[in-house]
Amino acid sequence: MTERITKLRNRALTTVAEKLTPIGSSGSVSLLDEARGLARSYAERPIEIAEGELLTGGARRLDAPAGLRPKIFDRHAWSGGGIADLPPEVGDCFTGGLLAWAGNHQTLDFDTVFAVGIEGIRGRIRSLIAVRAGEAREFLEALEIVASAYLGLCARYADLAGELSVREPDPERKAELLVMAENSRRTPALPPRTFWEACQCAWSAFLLVPDAPGRLDQYLYPFYRRDVDSGNLSRERAKELLCALWIKYFEHVGVGSGVSAHNHMTLGGVASDGTDATNDLTLLCLEVTEEIGLHRPQVGFRVSPSTPDGALRRAVRVLRSRTGNPDFCNDANIVSALVDIGVAPRDARNFSLSGCHEVIVTGMAQMGSVEGFVNMPMIVRMVLGLEPRQWNAPPLDGIRDFDGLWERVTAVMDHVAERVHRASVRRDERAARNTAGTLVASLVTGDCIQRSLGYTQGGARYNFCNWDIIGIANLADSLSAIRTLVFEERAVTLSALADILAADWSGAEELRLRAVNRVPHFGNDDPRADLPAARIIEEFSARLKRRTPFRGGEYILGTTAGGENMHVEFGRVTGATPDGRREGETFADSIGPAHGRDRSGVTAMLNSVAGLPHRLLPTATTLNVKLDPRLLEDEEGIARVAALIRGHFDSGGQQLQFNFYTREMLLEAKRRPEQNGDLMVRVAGYSAPFVSLWEDLQDEVIARTGHGI
Repeated sequence: MTERITKLRNRALTTVAEKLTPIGSSGSVSLLDEARGLARSYAERPIEIAEGELLTGGARRLDAPAGLRPKIFDRHAWSGGGIADLPPEVGDCFTGGLLAWAGNHQTLDFDTVFAVGIEGIRGRIRSLIAVRAGEAREFLEALEIVASAYLGLCARYADLAGELSVREPDPERKAELLVMAENSRRTPALPPRTFWEACQCAWSAFLLVPDAPGRLDQYLYPFYRRDVDSGNLSRERAKELLCALWIKYFEHVGVGSGVSAHNHMTLGGVASDGTDATNDLTLLCLEVTEEIGLHRPQVGFRVSPSTPDGALRRAVRVLRSRTGNPDFCNDANIVSALVDIGVAPRDARNFSLSGCHEVIVTGMAQMGSVEGFVNMPMIVRMVLGLEPRQWNAPPLDGIRDFDGLWERVTAVMDHVAERVHRASVRRDERAARNTAGTLVASLVTGDCIQRSLGYTQGGARYNFCNWDIIGIANLADSLSAIRTLVFEERAVTLSALADILAADWSGAEELRLRAVNRVPHFGNDDPRADLPAARIIEEFSARLKRRTPFRGGEYILGTTAGGENMHVEFGRVTGATPDGRREGETFADSIGPAHGRDRSGVTAMLNSVAGLPHRLLPTATTLNVKLDPRLLEDEEGIARVAALIRGHFDSGGQQLQFNFYTREMLLEAKRRPEQNGDLMVRVAGYSAPFVSLWEDLQDEVIARTGHGI
């Protein structure tokens, strides 16, 4: 790192962003009034350009309070927030721990911003205003106000840079400030011309909808290549500009937030025509990620069959930074899954990541990622009559074999799917009425302008509704336990098992240990447990797809527990389950096995996961793998990890993210948090300082099976 970048990095780690007072009141005023409120906020927002900065924009920085410790997401409250307008039988699903709401992610249309600039977008709006009427015309007029006002904010930064240049005594810095003024005045109003302008455009565009930077190595590469080839840009200068950009992404959320489930950048993968998209800038971005050592931006690396082995190994080498970056995803799986739900192949190949690992059709979609979470192990408790609040279960004596049990499971799945659908429709109807709250999203999402329809109203080119199903392995293991203990070994009747679970296994420890140790478990390459897991995904997906979401499109599934950590939060409000899990214990994280149940090695575990129907999981799927940290010590180990990733993806796996810590290292960090503040771990699609996690979440990370290769 250069001296400049070292200073900017230190500043980022010791300051917090100034909180801005929102102007306007979304949902209670007209679209035009909301747009004018946004315009006032852009015009009145305090701005600064710090010493040594190369890019303008972002909140002013304040000294971090003394003793500030990173904070992750809040605990989930089961008090019923967000259910006021739901029917009681649907609202009970949220207060009773069967369903939970989530946030939503998006990636803006960087390609259009880079191709025509905000001025070009504004021109499209003006041409349509002339031929639209009524609500459509008002919507477009509001978008024009927002676009113009945002360009005004960028011009304010240009003016500030010019003013600072006049007072700057150092000739080199004076020249930099003059370039920054020109960059901020030109872009994102107009398409960039140089790599420096392109970096400014990337950052200014991101701030419109500050969620994810998209495929940065793709839209910046033409400017990098042109400036390097012409001799106007050195690799070292390009690296410094990228470092400055990385620090901006980090500062946006701030040092006070310990999580990296923000600003998820996407590198690598294939181009829109299907050819390999890895380039020199991809490798430079990986180098910057490793050297700068910040856990934001979160970096995802797309891997396709044509990804060069050297690039994959370079991405693995970045894991030595111990920030949790990068995570890895399989282009072949994700593109195919997106095409299956109606996305054009060219658009599907341009997917990018957001949030924990939500897949977005970049700048063209309202993916509904993630609308909410479903507690899958609760389904078996409903079947057994242990959750009367959720489902009025018929008598268990009507279930005479495993086929009868499965029939009852699918009936409950349909019951749950209907409540998911009714909750989604009600929530999305409410969001559609609040068009003002998504004006900026509508401005930079493909087809919203042409259709003159808001982002929450179905204006995007692609519209889906994504729910993440949590605890798949626990439900699969529970069904495996019932098959083995009830129908094969006759060790207990179904009714007796229900009574045992109601008592949280009290007085039945021997049977519980048989469920834990003598029953097939998902994650061991054993079809007796793996096939039920696949069947669960297929059946629940089919039940949801019989229904149509409010915005159109279709319901899609993911498995990520998200920053909400729903594998922990659902677990703590769910009673005992047949897999040997006690009341309150956590569920399996995302698509992986239940903790400690994968006992046949990493290859067997990956084979189990690869065998799942990933075609039904186009978004929000993660797999946490804990490996021996010694694997990163030399090139042989790095090559073995790269081969592991490649092999898993060739076998059908979809995503991998790694922790390289031993159980002993984590236990030591728990005992002495003051000495281990920089120990970063992968949690549920995001990275966070281990010491910032809730105690039960720390225990969950510790409990994950560790593997060597």
